[in-house]
Amino acid sequence: MRDVLIALCGLTPQVITETLWALSHRTPPILPAEVWILTTKEGAKSCRARLLGTNGALARFVHEYRPDPTPRCPASQIIVLKGANGRPLSDVRSAQDNQAVADQLTEFIRRQADRKDVRLHCSMAGGRKTMGVLLASALQLFGREQDRLYHVLVPPEFESLDRFFFPPIHPRWLTGRDGRRLNTTQARIELAELPYVRLRGLLPAQPRRTLGSFSETVETANRRLRLLQDPEPVRLARRDGVVHIGDQLVKLSPAQMALYLALARTKLHHCARPELRTCGDCTDCYLSFTKSSWETTRQVLAERAGRPVLEEGSDERDIANQFRSLVSKLNHRLDSAVGLAGAENPYRVRSAGPKGETVYGLAIDKTKLTEE
Repeated sequence: MRDVLIALCGLTPQVITETLWALSHRTPPILPAEVWILTTKEGAKSCRARLLGTNGALARFVHEYRPDPTPRCPASQIIVLKGANGRPLSDVRSAQDNQAVADQLTEFIRRQADRKDVRLHCSMAGGRKTMGVLLASALQLFGREQDRLYHVLVPPEFESLDRFFFPPIHPRWLTGRDGRRLNTTQARIELAELPYVRLRGLLPAQPRRTLGSFSETVETANRRLRLLQDPEPVRLARRDGVVHIGDQLVKLSPAQMALYLALARTKLHHCARPELRTCGDCTDCYLSFTKSSWETTRQVLAERAGRPVLEEGSDERDIANQFRSLVSKLNHRLDSAVGLAGAENPYRVRSAGPKGETVYGLAIDKTKLTEE
């Protein structure tokens, strides 16, 4: 797997080589094969002039430390962020420019994190503080388990010092900004790895490019977090064949609606533990769907739905296959509507119990269910 460094930069390109040095001195060493720099118009000029070329700081770092692979950073990988007007950005000075930068950073990280053969190492040490926060937020949204976030800590007397780009193998003397003599052996560069919450699993898997702006993507993630923490109420409109999940309308097929209605009425009107104010992990009202109970349960479902849910079937196996197929299609419809899948979707039909004793019901709490 290839290591890729993604770094923010303002007017001090030293942060790029300092980060490369710090990564290469970790245990085990991290040696990025690619370097991507996200910066402003003036920052890009400084990076090209001072980092690139045969006499640039990157070439000097490679010459001294000979990392393998050699970090590749052509001029095309120095990305100039644009303002709200679509022009190269000089600085983030307005709310509109801030939003434009957020969108660009989010889209860039999304595309990089979709590369299956790379591990991202993101440095938020350079650039405006706002840019660092936005980079970290973008990584929270799309970062994978292997992707990392860092901040580089450089002693104040060496920070942004014109002639200092990384601690050289052979110590050198430099003149500090206050005129004091400094030896490069005093430059203790530290790389702080910053843990972050990975929200990637809360976002639609395909296609991620349809998620929209940074703000829209954040709202999508927040909505799904709210669904996990406190699901929106469910209102069943039987006549319309519609389930209302909060403000969202979910149209179901007649058979799907009948099954959902039957299981909802089971929870509402046939609760096995009425002393419990909320359901919690209780599954006592779930209906048994075992080899010996298929026919009985089919009749119970029909009574509670007010119409047949499953056909009579030629035998128990046929009824069982009908039911499993119906549950699968219903859950797929609910997953698509809500944007959560599997155990994360609180509105699904769930199963419980060991094989041969399986029971089925709705996971949503009874206090969240109403019927029109």
